[in-house]
Amino acid sequence: MRHLVLALLLTTLTSSAQVRVTASGGKSITTWHGQADLEAVNFELGHALSPHTTVAIVASPMTLWQPRSWFGDQFGDGNESVRALAATLLVRRTFRVQAPVQWYVEGATGPMVAEKQIPASTSRFNFVTEMGAGLVFNAQGRLPIIAGYRFMHVSNGGYSPRNPGLNFSAAVIGVQLKTRS
Repeated sequence: MRHLVLALLLTTLTSSAQVRVTASGGKSITTWHGQADLEAVNFELGHALSPHTTVAIVASPMTLWQPRSWFGDQFGDGNESVRALAATLLVRRTFRVQAPVQWYVEGATGPMVAEKQIPASTSRFNFVTEMGAGLVFNAQGRLPIIAGYRFMHVSNGGYSPRNPGLNFSAAVIGVQLKTRS
Protein backbone atom coordinates (compact mmCIF):
# COMPACT_ATOMS: atom_id res chain seq x y z
CA MET A 1 0.00 0.00 0.00
CA ARG A 2 2.84 2.36 0.87
CA HIS A 3 4.41 1.84 -2.59
CA LEU A 4 1.07 2.52 -4.28
CA VAL A 5 0.63 5.81 -2.40
CA LEU A 6 4.21 6.81 -3.27
CA ALA A 7 3.66 5.94 -6.95
CA LEU A 8 0.42 7.96 -7.05
CA LEU A 9 2.11 10.94 -5.38
CA LEU A 10 5.05 10.79 -7.80
CA THR A 11 2.70 10.54 -10.80
CA THR A 12 0.68 13.53 -9.56
CA LEU A 13 3.81 15.63 -9.01
CA THR A 14 5.40 14.76 -12.36
CA SER A 15 2.20 15.15 -14.43
CA SER A 16 2.44 18.93 -14.09
CA ALA A 17 6.19 19.00 -13.64
CA GLN A 18 8.87 21.08 -15.22
CA VAL A 19 12.06 19.17 -15.86
CA ARG A 20 15.09 21.34 -16.55
CA VAL A 21 18.73 20.51 -17.11
CA THR A 22 21.12 23.44 -16.98
CA ALA A 23 24.85 23.96 -16.81
CA SER A 24 26.38 26.83 -14.88
CA GLY A 25 29.87 28.13 -14.58
CA GLY A 26 31.47 31.11 -12.94
CA LYS A 27 34.14 32.65 -10.79
CA SER A 28 34.27 33.90 -7.23
CA ILE A 29 35.38 37.35 -6.36
CA THR A 30 39.10 37.51 -5.59
CA THR A 31 39.94 37.74 -1.88
CA TRP A 32 43.22 37.43 0.00
CA HIS A 33 42.56 33.65 -0.07
CA GLY A 34 42.53 33.74 -3.90
CA GLN A 35 39.84 33.06 -6.48
CA ALA A 36 37.72 29.95 -7.06
CA ASP A 37 35.99 28.67 -10.21
CA LEU A 38 32.80 26.64 -10.29
CA GLU A 39 31.14 24.38 -12.88
CA ALA A 40 27.84 22.62 -12.18
CA VAL A 41 25.17 20.57 -13.91
CA ASN A 42 21.74 21.20 -12.39
CA PHE A 43 18.94 18.62 -12.58
CA GLU A 44 15.64 20.23 -11.64
CA LEU A 45 12.21 18.71 -10.99
CA GLY A 46 9.66 21.47 -10.51
CA HIS A 47 5.96 21.70 -9.75
CA ALA A 48 3.80 24.63 -10.86
CA LEU A 49 1.93 26.24 -7.98
CA SER A 50 0.38 28.71 -10.44
CA PRO A 51 1.07 29.78 -14.04
CA HIS A 52 3.68 32.19 -12.67
CA THR A 53 5.18 30.34 -9.69
CA THR A 54 7.18 27.10 -9.65
CA VAL A 55 8.76 25.24 -6.73
CA ALA A 56 11.53 22.78 -7.56
CA ILE A 57 14.05 20.40 -6.09
CA VAL A 58 17.48 20.75 -7.69
CA ALA A 59 20.39 18.29 -7.53
CA SER A 60 23.70 19.84 -8.60
CA PRO A 61 26.91 17.85 -8.94
CA MET A 62 29.69 20.41 -9.24
CA THR A 63 33.42 20.87 -9.49
CA LEU A 64 35.24 23.77 -7.87
CA TRP A 65 38.82 24.87 -8.44
CA GLN A 66 40.09 26.70 -5.40
CA PRO A 67 43.34 27.68 -3.73
CA ARG A 68 44.76 24.59 -2.02
CA SER A 69 45.76 26.61 1.05
CA TRP A 70 43.96 28.99 3.39
CA PHE A 71 46.74 31.42 2.49
CA GLY A 72 45.97 31.43 -1.26
CA ASP A 73 49.02 30.83 -3.44
CA GLN A 74 51.27 32.81 -1.10
CA PHE A 75 53.48 29.73 -0.55
CA GLY A 76 53.19 28.28 -4.07
CA ASP A 77 50.58 25.67 -3.09
CA GLY A 78 48.56 26.12 -6.29
CA ASN A 79 44.93 25.18 -6.80
CA GLU A 80 42.97 22.00 -6.23
CA SER A 81 39.90 20.48 -7.83
CA VAL A 82 37.06 19.64 -5.44
CA ARG A 83 33.90 17.71 -6.32
CA ALA A 84 30.71 18.53 -4.44
CA LEU A 85 26.98 17.80 -4.50
CA ALA A 86 24.28 20.33 -3.61
CA ALA A 87 20.56 19.74 -3.11
CA THR A 88 18.49 22.92 -3.11
CA LEU A 89 14.88 24.00 -2.88
CA LEU A 90 14.13 26.58 -5.57
CA VAL A 91 11.29 29.06 -6.06
CA ARG A 92 10.90 30.69 -9.48
CA ARG A 93 8.60 33.50 -10.60
CA THR A 94 7.97 33.62 -14.37
CA PHE A 95 6.70 36.68 -16.22
CA ARG A 96 4.95 36.88 -19.60
CA VAL A 97 3.88 33.21 -19.41
CA GLN A 98 2.05 33.27 -22.77
CA ALA A 99 4.90 34.94 -24.69
CA PRO A 100 7.47 33.07 -26.82
CA VAL A 101 10.24 34.64 -24.70
CA GLN A 102 9.64 34.58 -20.94
CA TRP A 103 11.76 36.06 -18.20
CA TYR A 104 12.11 34.81 -14.66
CA VAL A 105 13.63 35.47 -11.26
CA GLU A 106 14.54 32.70 -8.85
CA GLY A 107 15.99 31.94 -5.46
CA ALA A 108 17.27 28.67 -4.00
CA THR A 109 19.00 27.37 -0.91
CA GLY A 110 20.15 24.03 0.45
CA PRO A 111 23.05 21.93 1.73
CA MET A 112 26.25 21.08 -0.13
CA VAL A 113 28.68 18.27 0.70
CA ALA A 114 32.21 18.21 -0.77
CA GLU A 115 35.06 15.73 -0.86
CA LYS A 116 37.42 18.38 0.58
CA GLN A 117 37.00 21.54 2.63
CA ILE A 118 35.52 24.53 0.76
CA PRO A 119 37.22 27.01 1.11
CA ALA A 120 40.42 25.28 2.24
CA SER A 121 40.76 24.82 6.03
CA THR A 122 37.05 25.41 6.70
CA SER A 123 34.39 22.71 6.21
CA ARG A 124 33.28 19.92 3.86
CA PHE A 125 29.63 20.70 4.64
CA ASN A 126 28.29 24.05 3.44
CA PHE A 127 25.09 25.74 2.38
CA VAL A 128 24.47 27.15 -1.09
CA THR A 129 22.19 30.16 -1.50
CA GLU A 130 21.43 31.37 -5.01
CA MET A 131 19.54 34.20 -6.64
CA GLY A 132 19.18 34.60 -10.36
CA ALA A 133 17.31 35.86 -13.39
CA GLY A 134 17.07 34.78 -16.98
CA LEU A 135 15.16 34.22 -20.18
CA VAL A 136 13.36 31.21 -21.62
CA PHE A 137 13.43 31.26 -25.43
CA ASN A 138 10.83 29.38 -27.48
CA ALA A 139 8.93 28.99 -24.21
CA GLN A 140 5.81 27.50 -25.87
CA GLY A 141 7.83 25.20 -28.16
CA ARG A 142 9.00 21.63 -27.80
CA LEU A 143 12.44 22.39 -26.36
CA PRO A 144 12.66 25.77 -24.60
CA ILE A 145 16.20 27.14 -24.20
CA ILE A 146 17.20 28.77 -20.91
CA ALA A 147 19.86 31.46 -20.51
CA GLY A 148 20.49 33.34 -17.28
CA TYR A 149 22.69 34.60 -14.48
CA ARG A 150 23.08 33.37 -10.89
CA PHE A 151 24.74 34.86 -7.86
CA MET A 152 25.79 32.02 -5.55
CA HIS A 153 26.95 32.20 -1.94
CA VAL A 154 28.69 29.16 -0.42
CA SER A 155 29.13 29.25 3.35
CA ASN A 156 29.22 26.84 6.29
CA GLY A 157 26.78 29.03 8.23
CA GLY A 158 29.26 29.78 11.02
CA TYR A 159 29.35 26.32 12.59
CA SER A 160 33.03 25.92 11.69
CA PRO A 161 35.73 28.09 13.33
CA ARG A 162 36.41 29.67 9.93
CA ASN A 163 33.59 30.89 7.69
CA PRO A 164 34.94 33.14 4.93
CA GLY A 165 32.38 31.92 2.36
CA LEU A 166 32.64 32.19 -1.40
CA ASN A 167 30.55 34.38 -3.70
CA PHE A 168 30.22 33.30 -7.33
CA SER A 169 28.83 35.03 -10.41
CA ALA A 170 27.73 32.32 -12.82
CA ALA A 171 26.25 32.07 -16.30
CA VAL A 172 23.46 29.50 -16.77
CA ILE A 173 22.41 27.77 -19.99
CA GLY A 174 20.13 24.79 -20.46
CA VAL A 175 16.89 23.28 -21.69
CA GLN A 176 13.44 22.64 -20.33
CA LEU A 177 12.58 19.04 -21.13
CA LYS A 178 8.95 18.96 -20.08
CA THR A 179 6.62 21.92 -19.82
CA ARG A 180 3.60 22.36 -17.63
CA SER A 181 0.61 20.27 -18.61
